[in-house]
Amino acid sequence: MTDVPDRVVLVDKPVGPTSFAMVRAARRGTGGRVGHAGTLDPFATGLLLVMTGAATRISSLLMGLPKEYDLLVQFGATSSTGDPTGEITPCGLSGGLEAAAPAGAGAPPVSAQDVVNVLDRFRGLITQRVPLTSAVKVDGEALYKKAHRGETAETPEREVMVYDLSLVEFDPEVRTARLLALVGSGTYARCLAMDIGAALGCGGYAAALRRTRIGPFSVQEALPPDELSPERYQTGGRGVLTLDEALAFIPARELGETDTRLASNGNELRSLPAGRFRVHGGGRLLAVYQGDGERSRPLVVFPGAA
Repeated sequence: MTDVPDRVVLVDKPVGPTSFAMVRAARRGTGGRVGHAGTLDPFATGLLLVMTGAATRISSLLMGLPKEYDLLVQFGATSSTGDPTGEITPCGLSGGLEAAAPAGAGAPPVSAQDVVNVLDRFRGLITQRVPLTSAVKVDGEALYKKAHRGETAETPEREVMVYDLSLVEFDPEVRTARLLALVGSGTYARCLAMDIGAALGCGGYAAALRRTRIGPFSVQEALPPDELSPERYQTGGRGVLTLDEALAFIPARELGETDTRLASNGNELRSLPAGRFRVHGGGRLLAVYQGDGERSRPLVVFPGAA
């Protein structure tokens, strides 16, 4: 075991493993805390932010960043989970033929223009019903635990933000649409697929999902799981960020000697303008503060951050 440095590691998760399995892979051989910011379902791939050491403290700062998804929607069928892992039921069929028929054989036809037209309804602030397979708790228990037992429950609705949603590709033969979605925190991409299919009257589910960006971080810079190791965290390079590098999307302020002492101990500051700032002093990152222009209070403090 060795002390793990304070790093944010960009990981390219493959199909199959859970997000926690990626955390376990990142933790092997380390002697510090490891966590992640933003779960990906096992069927999904793409960018996962894994945090080591003191970087686990900035999880809430990273969780709120916008996320970009490459979403493949299969029309003409529904899924009990909204994704390929559930029970798939072709739409518009009768007489017990669902299992034998191809997706959408009896569902209303859908075209690329139909998809383009309906996407207008799903931009901006929209309402989603939380899926039964989510980790959201109802009556003190995660919904997915109820789903695993075969139980049903009334799931809550939430307002979420869809900043942009566009059609990238449409395949009329297999009735799939590839969408690029830029969404706010808490948005379920598979619910988007289901709701778009329902709006078109033909049914739909997320056949594939890849997270391509989280805020300023791109999956193109991410590491495959087999490259996760304490040695890689120490040497750095592609996909391995220091705390200061990971928080570069937040403006920085250099503090004088007095404020450096105050910030090092997490005290209130009065020298900062309104907003959120990284604060530096003594040659290192001290904390992230937020204030109203008169008083600023720490969101997170990094004693001795590397």
